Amino acid sequence: MISFSRITGLSAVITLILSLILITPLCGFLFQCGCDWPGLGLDINCNYHKPHIVEKCSWCVLLDVGVLSIAVAILSGLYASMITANVLLIQQPLKVVLIRVLLGVTVFVLIATVAALPLMSKI
Repeated sequence: MISFSRITGLSAVITLILSLILITPLCGFLFQCGCDWPGLGLDINCNYHKPHIVEKCSWCVLLDVGVLSIAVAILSGLYASMITANVLLIQQPLKVVLIRVLLGVTVFVLIATVAALPLMSKI
């Protein structure tokens, strides 16, 4: 049987990895800036790198705000993935990890989206 702390750690690590993979495509989706998935260019096509574009990516232009909002989103997702299944009392470790990761990634995407909403009209 896998210990509860290992399940918590595994859930947090998987959530962190997925959140880091999702940052750039989420940026491209929210700001329509050209950011894409790993392997498809990441930020190579981001309009931040194109001097002739007037409306540039808000997370890139306002770097301190972008980093802070992404950090809050990632930490919120990690926290959600670590505390989730304590209440559910599910005995199968795989289901616990899956539920925790899904909730953690969902919280990450929601917090990142909410944090990006005020920035969409700033730039």
